[in-house]
Amino acid sequence: MKLEKFLALTAAMAPIAAVAVPVVVQAADAEEVTEVVVTARRPLAESEASALQAQRKSDSLVSVISADAIGNLPDQNIAFAVSRLPGVTVERDQGQARYVNLRGAPNYWTTLSFDGLSVVSPEGRASRFDNIPSAIASQVVVQKAIVPSMPGDTVAGNVEIRTRRAFDYKGQKIVGKLGLGHVELGDGEEKDSSLVYSNTFLGGKLGVVAQASYYSRDMATENWETDPYLVPDAGSVTKRFAQESKNKHYRLTRENYSFSTRVDYKLNDNHEVFFSTINTAFDDTEHRDQFIFQLNQGTTASGVTYGSSAFYATQAANFNPVSDTVYGGRISARITYRNYYDRMSTNTIGGESKFGGGLDMSWRLNYTWTDNTTDVPLELRFQNGSASGSGFLARPTFKYDFTSGSSNIVELYRTTGTTSARTVGARVQNIEDFDMPMSQATRQEDREITEAWTAKVDFDKDATLFGRDSKVEFGFLYTDRIKERNVRNEARKLSTTARLANIVQDGPYLGKQRLGYTFRYSNIDAAYALYNGLSIDTPDTRSLADFWKVNETITAGYLMATTKFEWGNLVYGSRVEQIELATSAFSNGKLIKTSREETLFYPSAHLNWNLNDRMKVRVGLTTSASRPDFDETRPNFTINTSEQSISGGNPDATPEKQTGLDTYFEWYAPKHFFSAGVFYKDIQDVLAKTSRPFGRTDLDTPTQSYANFSYVTRRNVGDGYLSGLELYYSGSFEPLFEKMNFPAWTHGFGVRATAMFAKSEVTLPAVDGVPARKISLPGTSDEAYNLQATYEKYGLSVRLAYQFRTASMQEVGDYKLVAGKVVPNGNGDIYWDADEEVDLSVRYQLNKHIELYLDGQNLSNDGAKRYGDTVLYPIEFERFGSRYIAGFRFNY
Repeated sequence: MKLEKFLALTAAMAPIAAVAVPVVVQAADAEEVTEVVVTARRPLAESEASALQAQRKSDSLVSVISADAIGNLPDQNIAFAVSRLPGVTVERDQGQARYVNLRGAPNYWTTLSFDGLSVVSPEGRASRFDNIPSAIASQVVVQKAIVPSMPGDTVAGNVEIRTRRAFDYKGQKIVGKLGLGHVELGDGEEKDSSLVYSNTFLGGKLGVVAQASYYSRDMATENWETDPYLVPDAGSVTKRFAQESKNKHYRLTRENYSFSTRVDYKLNDNHEVFFSTINTAFDDTEHRDQFIFQLNQGTTASGVTYGSSAFYATQAANFNPVSDTVYGGRISARITYRNYYDRMSTNTIGGESKFGGGLDMSWRLNYTWTDNTTDVPLELRFQNGSASGSGFLARPTFKYDFTSGSSNIVELYRTTGTTSARTVGARVQNIEDFDMPMSQATRQEDREITEAWTAKVDFDKDATLFGRDSKVEFGFLYTDRIKERNVRNEARKLSTTARLANIVQDGPYLGKQRLGYTFRYSNIDAAYALYNGLSIDTPDTRSLADFWKVNETITAGYLMATTKFEWGNLVYGSRVEQIELATSAFSNGKLIKTSREETLFYPSAHLNWNLNDRMKVRVGLTTSASRPDFDETRPNFTINTSEQSISGGNPDATPEKQTGLDTYFEWYAPKHFFSAGVFYKDIQDVLAKTSRPFGRTDLDTPTQSYANFSYVTRRNVGDGYLSGLELYYSGSFEPLFEKMNFPAWTHGFGVRATAMFAKSEVTLPAVDGVPARKISLPGTSDEAYNLQATYEKYGLSVRLAYQFRTASMQEVGDYKLVAGKVVPNGNGDIYWDADEEVDLSVRYQLNKHIELYLDGQNLSNDGAKRYGDTVLYPIEFERFGSRYIAGFRFNY
């Protein structure tokens, strides 16, 4: 379905959808709401009312998303769902929300938990949320202020997913959805389905809930990359020229599926036990046909090698970095098939007990297993031959044009003339017309497995402290996590006759960007047949150089209290954690082992002040520490003897420590909610990639010392801060329109709007003559906005959502001195450019059991862009297209 057809359909559904602006129904002034009664369902209002009730009752700073009355969250996965909340931004992959940034902090500062138990993500510290379907959750709580009962590595906050319990419903409950849609780019199909069954047995003592979901989409992606940028090693010319330009033509299928079940049993009125298993999976099958135009293997018209020292000394001043001609360059074609597997299984036995006298206990025993695998079952490479002698005549001349911003255009021509005086020959349209013999045939499996065992017990006891009614909470936790990486490689002997044309198929180009050439997509069966027909050169072998293993053990305890006052309460206490870390890896033919332990304390205090029945002020003082990722502590080292450099992990990296202050105001009123808050985090021992002398001796051999080699790794480099302002308003126009005697149908309009303004700064130390410099924290946008316009009345719900965030740093880069000036060494710091997305959701309640829905995502089709050092040097641009899906939800 095309965008214009979609908009025409939604416009025909009203006057309602034509003016979309939101409605909100809230818990109003009541201290507690046990039931929301509506004559026609208003899903967004139901969800909002339940969420604000939970937020209002919380003793710390939280934002909440609740399912509506039939158990639906309005977005397909958890990342999309929480992105609607204040202070939340997301990082996307292939147009799909994946990582969560809370209040502008790095994504690895956000932790993940299920039903009060923190779990490790398949990728490590950076929790992925695109592999968790929203069908699992009855409520999602974003905990922004850290209390002692939460893990100490919760720096920015925690996303708590509260799963469904059978006891939440009366008797049998069956809820589900079926949807089928269209992906504009690639003309693919989108499917979305889920089913939840819940029931109680044995007179209400036994509760069982089971859930399953499946989501998939077939799509194509437009992608170009231009990197790395070449910078002169000497001289006064500081223009930056792209080493190569690439077009990556993706065809991919992305799937998410899940299964979970929970069994609760009430032993009696005071004791319950349960078992739950939550299993999620993410599969990404990617077929990438990539063409790399290697500019630095060509020359100028006079035969000077592009990007060489001679080029910068004699010709770069008159050469245009974004639009010019390179003679006799090289084309490389890479046919790469990738399978990304991401699995998580978290299994818990637990219970709740009331012992009388105000003493309660909660306990959990958990085993979590994750698998983060990147398989490359096939990679075939083809490229032009040598340019020595007259060989340059068989190579193309590139006329490149990088000025558009959305399409990097490389036109292909024959190369003519002599070695020292090259000229442009005839235009070549089909890239296959250039001879590209096979240069590589390989496959690889890269797998990271994590196993975690956790035991957790929590107590709370009613008490009197300082003459005030209080609740005292204390508990203990033990977690043993092991993460291991193994890589296997295989190589096949090359065919002297194989060419790209042997494995391609006729068919249209699936993208819309401008290209300077034509090509044909690879035929999957033909590519595998070619690979399997080659004899084995290097058999399937485990790569010891890529192996590493990290064992992290955490022993923790906490004590906290909540003391009540006439005006509110005070939550205070501390947590202590002892962390033991043991690592091992093969480097330089040796098995290197390291171990370390440390003890950290995390005091905190939170004040919750009820100004009146509608207004609250929250003030929190918190401490936390983000530990380095597992792979960052591995003792893997790659040695480059010729350049006297070493890169790899850093077993000596220590946690980034944080002290935070939050001050928030909340206003709850009938049909309206407003909050405003400021936050500040003082950060110590920030981790960033830098270069220093290696210093270690455990890699040394009798003939070689590496202590003075340059060592590039992530290490604790300095201090910094993160500060900001967060605003949120949610309101219905119903009271205003009633007073103005507007027609009844207009009373369903409302609006929700969030805004965040943040600033961060980290001072990096001087390195190799480059003076100290200041950067922003990775993942921090200066501004982020989320505007939702909704309409809910007569069983119709419409939500038009707009999200925008300014540019944010992705990773810290290298810099060097050239003629006394600091310039990027390669791309330098890498940034994601500003990002925006427009989504539309339309739902109609056909009857009390069936609801129809129609969703459109990424309607603006805004591309994702990365750049190096400054926006003048884009290094990647991707466009994913719009998606539309329609279906029905059922509730029995």
